[in-house]
Amino acid sequence: MELIGKILAGRYEIIQVVGKGGMATVYKARDNLLNRYVAVKVLKDEYSKDEVFVKRFRTEAQSAASLIHPNIVSVFDVGEDKGISYIVMELLESKTLKDYIEEKGPLSSELTLKIAAQIASALEAAHKAHIVHRDIKPQNIILNQNLVAKVTDFGIAKVTNTTSATITSFGKTMGSVHYFSPEHAKGGYTDAKSDLYSLGVVMYEMATGKIPFDAESPVSVALKHIQEDPIPPIEVNPMVSRGLNDIILKAMEKSTATRYQTASEMLTDISIALSKPKDGIAQRVSSSVQAGETQVIPTLTDEDIQNSVPNIRTRQSTGTRSAYVPPKPIKEEASDVEDLDKKDKNKDKKKTVIIACSIVAILIVGLVFGYFIRKIIKSTKEDEIEIPAIVGMSIDEVRQKYEPLGYTINQTSSEYNSEYEEGKIITQDPQQGTKTTSKIISVTVSKGTKLVRVTNQEGKDIKVAKYELENTLGFIVEQEDKVSDTVAKGIIISQDYKDVDRPYGSVIKVVVSSGDGKESVVVPNVIGKTASDAKKTLEDLKLKVEIDYGEDSTKSNGIVLNQSYSQNYVLKEGDLIKITVNRRVVEKTLTVTGIPEGTEKNNITVRVSIDGGALNNTTFAYDEEKNALSFTVNGYEKLSYEVLVNGSVIKSGDEPF
Repeated sequence: MELIGKILAGRYEIIQVVGKGGMATVYKARDNLLNRYVAVKVLKDEYSKDEVFVKRFRTEAQSAASLIHPNIVSVFDVGEDKGISYIVMELLESKTLKDYIEEKGPLSSELTLKIAAQIASALEAAHKAHIVHRDIKPQNIILNQNLVAKVTDFGIAKVTNTTSATITSFGKTMGSVHYFSPEHAKGGYTDAKSDLYSLGVVMYEMATGKIPFDAESPVSVALKHIQEDPIPPIEVNPMVSRGLNDIILKAMEKSTATRYQTASEMLTDISIALSKPKDGIAQRVSSSVQAGETQVIPTLTDEDIQNSVPNIRTRQSTGTRSAYVPPKPIKEEASDVEDLDKKDKNKDKKKTVIIACSIVAILIVGLVFGYFIRKIIKSTKEDEIEIPAIVGMSIDEVRQKYEPLGYTINQTSSEYNSEYEEGKIITQDPQQGTKTTSKIISVTVSKGTKLVRVTNQEGKDIKVAKYELENTLGFIVEQEDKVSDTVAKGIIISQDYKDVDRPYGSVIKVVVSSGDGKESVVVPNVIGKTASDAKKTLEDLKLKVEIDYGEDSTKSNGIVLNQSYSQNYVLKEGDLIKITVNRRVVEKTLTVTGIPEGTEKNNITVRVSIDGGALNNTTFAYDEEKNALSFTVNGYEKLSYEVLVNGSVIKSGDEPF
């Protein structure tokens, strides 16, 4: 629809187009009531005709209009005029952050942090007003000449304190896939933490000049957000500061639990990274350390070790203190050689006696020890029992039966199991038939079949849906393909179970669109061919053909001048293609001889058909002496004529122009 020059709501005079997006076109306009220039965003026709979409659009845009913040583009008005839905906003005649990155390349860490702080501040205000943007990307960030950032386009925002659904369409999640959070890519619940993930992606692009994930198709990009970790920005651009690197990676955590929880929390870290660019961002932990919790122990220095070593002195207990006791001096005694010899002989005798006594003692101990060992072994063999088979029995039944016999049944764990009912024993240790003296049996007890909630995947791409159902929830997906004229190829039309609990590992059947079932057609070039030949060529490919006419004095009549789809364009069977055929007016004079002698002009009639039209009488000149007549007509392709004398046809024929 052409809006240039028109006035919406009797107030907004549309001047020119300043931008186009997937959902809307943005115009520069003049507010004639307040005498100022504004930006007017107009929904595209395909969305304006969707009443549900328009209703949600108005509700959410009105909520966004309540936001007043220096880093948020102001929304002045939301309305509808003759089926045209529009939003009136502050006009910012400057460039987007995307344009700035493409122009400058990777930004410095300081500038990245300063721009990110402004965006985070805007999100902080929006989130406090219970509004989630859901489409944070560089294209929606406007920078003025002073690099003041303003967040725009709350057109697909989500109001979190209402029960209304967010703006989505069948088989498509609104937003920009390169900046999706993992939960957004899955089509799941999105909240403030989803915006912070997207901001992390924007910061990644500012810091490195590149987006973290890219692929050939939107689905592949979405899967990367769900499955893959980004290459740390500091590895892509070594100039990235450690603090900025840490903030980006935390913002892009897959799990919302380990991501930034609020924009305020991110702003705190941005402030730290700006003041201490060389430092990393410390992870926040609880101030109290639980018993048994893994702790980081600081490395001990040489000084710490030296201070921890006690003085190497002889100490004597004196109650609560250790008193220093000096070593006793060595007492020297005078002796002669004879005394020394006597002492040596006495020592030798004592050694001999001690050795003999020791040997006897060892023999006695060995005999006693051997006696008791034989006795213990004999007793052990007599006391050994054989462990019974208790797998498959209920834990209560086993305890009632075996605990009175002296067994101890220890339940060490429980787990889901589809083979054994809840309360039944899955494993036992020791195994049945084991011979042992211990009557302690450790068992694992079944918790029964694990039930998992089946999420509704209708309208999602089969690749994304299979990842969630199989990898995340543990189901097995069976796919049935079905031709559909209304659902795009690869999108799930229906599933047998949804929003119900089903056993873990069970089969979920989904019906997936295989497209409209029509064969693809590569358009040939028919320009220069005659209209009839071109029409036959296209109809043989099962395309519908519509003929328009144009005029080119340099070309012959009936020649194809143009076609609505160029050569090699891919259409589907049954699609319409238009061809423009040359139709240049030509004047033609025809002379007919052989008129019977004596025929009077009043008895002659000439009828003419132009390009297959009806036969109509036409004027002519008659030469009685030559028994000939002539007439002049204008046409495009073919002339048909009849000459009648006294009502009877005496001459007829067809002539090209």
